[in-house]
Amino acid sequence: MLDQPHNLLIDIGNSRIKYALACAGQNDFEVLHCELIAELATVIQGVAKVVVASVGKALIIEELQTLCLQYQVECQVVHTQAEQFNIKCAYEQYSNMGVDRWLAVLAARKLTDSPVAVLDLGTANTCDIIIGNQHLGGWIAPGFQMMKHALTNNTQKVFSDNNLPSGLTLGTSTPECVNLGCLAALQGFVTMAETQLASRAENYQIVITGGDQSLLAEIKQPNLHYFPNLVLLGLSRFLA
Repeated sequence: MLDQPHNLLIDIGNSRIKYALACAGQNDFEVLHCELIAELATVIQGVAKVVVASVGKALIIEELQTLCLQYQVECQVVHTQAEQFNIKCAYEQYSNMGVDRWLAVLAARKLTDSPVAVLDLGTANTCDIIIGNQHLGGWIAPGFQMMKHALTNNTQKVFSDNNLPSGLTLGTSTPECVNLGCLAALQGFVTMAETQLASRAENYQIVITGGDQSLLAEIKQPNLHYFPNLVLLGLSRFLA
């Protein structure tokens, strides 16, 4: 443990709440999960500051702010900005860019000064490209499970199972074909992100985060890096 006051970083995502205890300047920390903000009451009492980001969960933020007020702990809610830490957002209407994507951008620039593609693979798959201090833009696509649900819910005689493919090959049953087809789309998302970045820069890096990053474990190359949670790392930039 670092001999400094700990702070609480909270990422309120689409499907769950992720959090970590961290000190200023720390890049590596344990990522934990909870179902309800109330579960963090004891943790909040022992920290110097709470830094939080949420994807549209206003009521949960209000509950957290009430807890912090009760225990007299500073609570900073982070939102997407036109420019932060000298990094400029590509969106003209910057508030429309999800704060999770923005924080992943801030985190990637903390990890590397190279041109970088940031891929967050979860409920949705997102890609953002940064060169220098300029965010150039990106993509939003359905995540692995969302692709599967779209297929099975909107196509006759197509069904799947809960198995996860361990590598990309050819399926010999409908469930296998669905799982492997969605994996092929996921790998294609990564490949096309690299193609876009390579057309703009040399000596680039690709940083992958999100719950579905494990599906890409077979893809290994020197400039490809897997990171447990870039959103929490982005939040850590707001610690003094």
